[in-house]
This record gives sequence, structure tokens and C-alpha cells, in this order.
Amino acid sequence: MQGPSGSNRPRTAGERAGSPGNARDGVRDWQRNTWYGPAPLNSNPFDEPEDAPELKDSRSENVNDHIGSFWEPQGTGYKPQIGTDRPEKAKTGATRKQKGGHSAAIRVLTGIFVFLLAVALVLRFAVFAVREIHVIGNQAVPENEIIHKSGVHQGDFILTLDEKEVERRIAGDYRLQFRYMAKQMPNRIVISVREREACCWLNYCGIIYVMDKNRMVLFESENPAETPANLVEIKGLEVRSNTLVGQVITLGNEVQQSIFSEMFLEMKVLGCTEKIAEADISNPDSILLATRNGFTVGLGGRENLHAKLRSMMLVIEELTNMGYTSGTVNIVNPENPIFTP
Repeated sequence: MQGPSGSNRPRTAGERAGSPGNARDGVRDWQRNTWYGPAPLNSNPFDEPEDAPELKDSRSENVNDHIGSFWEPQGTGYKPQIGTDRPEKAKTGATRKQKGGHSAAIRVLTGIFVFLLAVALVLRFAVFAVREIHVIGNQAVPENEIIHKSGVHQGDFILTLDEKEVERRIAGDYRLQFRYMAKQMPNRIVISVREREACCWLNYCGIIYVMDKNRMVLFESENPAETPANLVEIKGLEVRSNTLVGQVITLGNEVQQSIFSEMFLEMKVLGCTEKIAEADISNPDSILLATRNGFTVGLGGRENLHAKLRSMMLVIEELTNMGYTSGTVNIVNPENPIFTP
């Protein structure tokens, strides 16, 4: 590089412009503090430092303003064009369409949910709601009282009614025995019950206890005038506990307990309960009955109770037809009964 003074002395390695040596060679001030070497990257070789603005005045405006084909981008030949943001716009449009698709799907699902909910409500409150409750098997206990005990109400959802729960509630009334609950679709309920039937009475400690065939106390009284006239008086029971109304009397003798249950069950099956006035089971090996028409019947032990009771009925009927009004009948052997006037 030749300075204005025409000196051709080359710079030594590591020597900077603007050093005292260069000043002696006529280096101008604008060349000071510059590095002699390759131009820095990303810099324009035509740009001059700010401390030499007079050079720009002697140049063409095309150079100073970077005007002309020389300054156009080279390499790929790509030139920016109007509308370079179209891909972004297209992407935005696709996103909007996608969002619109999600919104439509949500609306469809919401509509389906609302429709199903409406159908469920119609089925629950219009179709399968209980409209009629009917009770069968009751005689003394009123129907509306049994319905109240069951806990079933009009308007209940028939599909969710629990039979076990209804049975538990009805069993809470000592007068009733639950049989079944039938659901007659779409809105009718049938509750079948059996009322506990009094079959005998016991005089224990001066108190009259009326019981069913399971020894459940249905009624108690201290008034002798309230003695049931059409029930069997049971004698000889070894009462231990549970003598309150609604309780099952506990016996101290298990054999008596078994005889009691079997005998009154057979009486009910044969329909002879009303013909017996007394039953004494104080001795399990010698059961004694007294009929209402004056006969005393010895059954012996608990074996073959069904055959013995059936034989008793046939013998008593025959003796009555023959004109007898009293006597003793031994039916230890039901096939060979013995009558003693």
C-alpha cells in the first residue's frame, strides 16, 4: 500500500498504523489505529471509518447508498417477494379449521349428552316411576299400613327397589311375615305378606300370652276374660325368657321346642286346630290332647305325629256319629286306636 508521500516501505510484522515510525512515513491521521490485515467478517469494504468522512464526499452516491445491481443478494438468486407470509397465513387458517373442528365435535358430544340425559329423566320420572302398590295376603292388618311399613312410595324408581330392604322393613312388624315383592313393569309393585296367625295361648305367671306356631308372642293380657275361646291352650311348657309382645318365647327344653313346632304345623296342615281345646306336652313321651267335644286323646311320643293326628280325627268323627260325647282314645299306634268310654 502506498501512502500519499509515495513511500513504498512495507510494514513490518506486528507494526501498527499510527506508530511513530509510520508517522515519519507520512501516514495520515485517518489511517491510525487501524489493523493491517484481513477485513473483519460481516463488514462492508466500502464503508469508511467515522473519522474520515471526507472520502464519502468524493465517491459516487451509488457506492455510498449501496444502489445498483452490485448490491443485490448473490448466490441462490432468491429475491424477497410480496406475500412471503402466505405459508404462515395458510398455517393459521389450518389451525382455525382445526379449532373449528374441535368446537363442532364438542357441540355434537354436548348435544348427545343432553339428549341421553333427557331420555334418562323421562324413563326415571315418567315411565319407570312407581304408580301403583298392591298388597296381597293381609287380613287384619290394613293395606296402607303395610305399604307404609315397606318403605315403598309412589314415584320411586322401580328398577332400584331392593327386595331385601323391603323384607327387612316388613319383618320389623311382628304381625307380618314377608313372602315376596314382584315388580310388574313398568310401574306396578305387588307385595305379598302373610299375617302371623295365633294358634295357642299360654297362662304363665298369671299372664295370658297368645302365640303363633313359631312361639312368637302376638298378644298378652292379665285379664282372664280375654282368654281366646277358639285357640289351643298349651300346657307344660318350660318357659325360660322372651315373653314380650313381638318376641319368640325361649323354652328350656329343646325336645318340647321341637314338639311344639311340629305339632302345631301338622294341626294347621290337617285343619284340626279349632277342634283341639288343650295340648299338654309336659311329658314329651306322653302327649295329651283334649278335644272340644269332650274326648281325651293320648298320642304317646313325637313319632308319626301326622299319622296320629289324622287317625285321631277319623276316630273322633266316627265316635261322634255313633253318639259318644266323651271318652279316651289311645292312638299310640295310629293304625289300631283304642277307645275307652
